[in-house]
Amino acid sequence: MNYRVASVRALKDLYSSLHVPGAEMRHGFFRASFIGPFWMRISGRPTLDLTGLPGWQGKRFLTSDTATNVLLRKGEHIDALNMTVANVTSYVDGSPGVALRYGAEAPIPWRWVRDELRAIDDNTLLGITFVDLPVLRHFPMPFLLERAA
Repeated sequence: MNYRVASVRALKDLYSSLHVPGAEMRHGFFRASFIGPFWMRISGRPTLDLTGLPGWQGKRFLTSDTATNVLLRKGEHIDALNMTVANVTSYVDGSPGVALRYGAEAPIPWRWVRDELRAIDDNTLLGITFVDLPVLRHFPMPFLLERAA
């Protein structure tokens, strides 16, 4: 399957077949890309620009339990919106999982966002973003994180 252009349903099925990334994998910088149907790939960047993460490049794990978003601003990488790694029950398949959470002090809409992660391989994570509100929780947004060299 070419997961970069797969349907959301196919990506959720793939996600369910993958394992939870362990603490040993959660380190360093992972470059992000938008995946899924065409409309999701082209709307990802403008959506992040409008919601406070313009120039989003990916995520950096600071420790096995904390991470931050990496933005490109004026040619330099900066960290923005720290997250904690939490053990969760996945919204995708009801199995134990791991998610990045921004916390109640984060700006709107990020206080309601949770990024669930599963490992495709040792250097690639499939992420699915959920806005943890009753109706919006049913509209997952997939993305890919690839470990940067």
